[in-house]
Amino acid sequence: MPNERDIPFLALLNVSLDQADAVVVPVPFERTVSYGKGTDGGPAALLHATSQIEFFDEETEIDFETYPLIHTATPVVMDASLPIKACLDAITERFKAYRGTFTLALGGEHSLTYGAVKGLVEDVSRLTIVQLDAHADLADELDGERWSHGAVMKRLWDEGATLIQIGIRSLSKAEYVLARDGDRITTFFAHNLPERWDEAMRLLGALEGEIYFTLDVDGLDPSIIPSTGTPQPDGLSWRQTMEAMRAVFIESKCRVAGADVVEFIPSPHPPGCDLVAAKLTTRLLAYWGAGQRAEVKR
Repeated sequence: MPNERDIPFLALLNVSLDQADAVVVPVPFERTVSYGKGTDGGPAALLHATSQIEFFDEETEIDFETYPLIHTATPVVMDASLPIKACLDAITERFKAYRGTFTLALGGEHSLTYGAVKGLVEDVSRLTIVQLDAHADLADELDGERWSHGAVMKRLWDEGATLIQIGIRSLSKAEYVLARDGDRITTFFAHNLPERWDEAMRLLGALEGEIYFTLDVDGLDPSIIPSTGTPQPDGLSWRQTMEAMRAVFIESKCRVAGADVVEFIPSPHPPGCDLVAAKLTTRLLAYWGAGQRAEVKR
């Protein structure tokens, strides 16, 4: 399989950064995963699979041959001997170059979100993070590591971010108490999501200000994308995921600074669900593009 240096997103002409409407950044980073491994291969697999996705998206009527123009950046590669925090700082430094342009990170484990957010956003305390995920990621530390993928939302919350979590169905008691009682955290658990779905979509559609959208593929039901490190049953349907994207990118008045798709592990026997994950990633960009188009019309 080609690596992520060899093929641009959707196999389109890779426009320069100064011409781009959006930037796609592969971040093949894996250091703290808890169970299944291989997320460092996710970016290459996703980029390779997008070459089989149509340029035209029928749901949003986006034609990627004309808009949005995408710059596929070179991968963010870190020295494996560095401490985890130093690796996240290296991600931050790279992402500062993309500040002001919508940037989609392809992971890689979920801890990379911290680095991406810190690079793209001037003031984390003014940011709302919309998180589609099976796990709360609110641990103060996991396996003795404060910068673990299971603690990434806690680190960002500590810096003042507001969290909206959707689809959560795996967390410790301490995380549950924080999600229930902590300020600036709204959590929609999977077990009562059917009766709260409309509430969740109203909240997303009413968002204003600066937003970061993080999509852990284990947030979806494993019948859709089983190829992830810690899949959990009772996840979001494809249609629910699309509704959440539509609410954030099209219906709300927010400014989306960036997004990521994380925790995908390439299928051992392609195509597996690589194409499904690629479609998910492409649709995220299509919804963002449709939202920008709608904003111009307003």
